[in-house]
Amino acid sequence: MDDELPEIKSFKKGIRRAPDRGFILNESQTRIALENALRYIPEQHHAILIPEFLEELKTRGRIYGYRFRPEGAMKAKPIDQYKGRCQAGKAFQLMIDNNLDFDVALYPYELVTYGETGSVCQNWMQYCLIKKYLENITENQTLVMQSGHPL
Repeated sequence: MDDELPEIKSFKKGIRRAPDRGFILNESQTRIALENALRYIPEQHHAILIPEFLEELKTRGRIYGYRFRPEGAMKAKPIDQYKGRCQAGKAFQLMIDNNLDFDVALYPYELVTYGETGSVCQNWMQYCLIKKYLENITENQTLVMQSGHPL
């Protein structure tokens, strides 16, 4: 992730939002959820993000890292408008953006594509990291994913 913390973004009215999943974690589980989300973030931002992520957890039932999502509506662009070192890396970025298109995704702000079980990533930090890797991947490399986490 970048050293600069993105600004908090607003939500466009009329876009479907995932229902609150409920806050049912005990203190130990809450700590683990926060640690898992913060692993993507430079440590100097943890003090700012812990209360923000905790609020998401309590009000949405998950940590999405909304401030890390791209600004505006998600739309797939022509492939030549994506950054990348190879066509395959650009193609994967296009497919991800297409699945999160506000007209396609079930709950685009929560990264849910269809059927309430298909998620592109667990949170927006993973999305940013995956995009970064896909921009730098070459034809001789592959990106391995495990539960939405790029390895």
